[in-house]
Amino acid sequence: MRILLAAVVLLSGLSLVAQEDQAPDSSRIATQSPPPSLQKPAPLFYKPLPYGSMSMFTPWGVILNGSYDVLQLDGKDRQIVELPYGTGFTNVMENTFVHPGATISQIGWGKWLTTEVFPLNFTKEGGQWLPNYQLHLIGGGMTYRMLAEWYDYQGVSSPEIWSAATVMFYHFLNEAVENEAYVGYNTDPIADILVFDWLGILLFTNDDVARFFAHDLHMTDWSQLPIITFPHGQLGSNGLYYSLKWNIPGSDQWSAWYYMGMANMAGASYKYDGEHSITAGVGLRGKYLYEIDPRVRLLTLELVPTGGIFWDRNNSLLASLTASGQADQTIILNVYPGVLQFSDLISPAIWAAWGSSGTYGIGIAIRAGIGVGYRNR
Repeated sequence: MRILLAAVVLLSGLSLVAQEDQAPDSSRIATQSPPPSLQKPAPLFYKPLPYGSMSMFTPWGVILNGSYDVLQLDGKDRQIVELPYGTGFTNVMENTFVHPGATISQIGWGKWLTTEVFPLNFTKEGGQWLPNYQLHLIGGGMTYRMLAEWYDYQGVSSPEIWSAATVMFYHFLNEAVENEAYVGYNTDPIADILVFDWLGILLFTNDDVARFFAHDLHMTDWSQLPIITFPHGQLGSNGLYYSLKWNIPGSDQWSAWYYMGMANMAGASYKYDGEHSITAGVGLRGKYLYEIDPRVRLLTLELVPTGGIFWDRNNSLLASLTASGQADQTIILNVYPGVLQFSDLISPAIWAAWGSSGTYGIGIAIRAGIGVGYRNR
């Protein structure tokens, strides 16, 4: 836990220092623009908007949303200060870097390649490659590019290096959290860390690939609001989610829509004015994990129906309401800054959730901050 806190504090400090460096110095203002060959490329994913999900996008938000993504599932321990980080990191490191070949050999290279690496198995028990492509290759790559643009906007030097470090840190922490207190062979982090996480960074380093996802698919981050709840010190709301919209040919208002994360939805988005859109979709989301091969702790998700409605402004999410067959968080409401406007400076984010098992919670956050709230259990 001290590693996580140190990283969050360090990233927060970088942001504050960089913001101080942003003040323009008239003595340095050039009389002419630099030649096109020396100009920085325009940002594709990060926009410094004062409203919506974009106003909440920060490295520490990515860490909380991505590293603890699995805690969205029913039955998971949300008391993040109590998690067995040491055991998790050790087991992930050993399986990934010390004896990956021995770990894979427990189930055979053929099964590992067809279930974890190549999209050749379309069963629920053999489709571990799907989240690898969605959340590690495409999602992780897009997050890398968006974070690099965030660091660059804050004036941090070497933004690509800082972004890659942030992405790999949250991926390692994600694997450690998913590992829990288990000690033994575990194939899951091998494909994630050694294959898809680095490929995602390399993929989105390419400007043509990044432009395709940014301009043609309007991909963006629609993550939830990380809230620390009391009295139990739980992570009340979190989750890394991505929205993709493809404009339907012949229409300026309608787009096909896809939403991916712990929940996958498909639907349609309607742009009702120059800035705002309403989106609705249905799909499946994870309810809990169950083991299908104890030799390498191979897990898969039990899936339940889900659906939601989303409201955004310039592709920055303003509010969402989702419902699913999950027991812990059956209905989730997220309201981002820019909806409840109390003054020019005060526009909080609100989270509320209710579960069919009797759980409920509510919390509040400010722009670029981590929220606080209450959760009954």
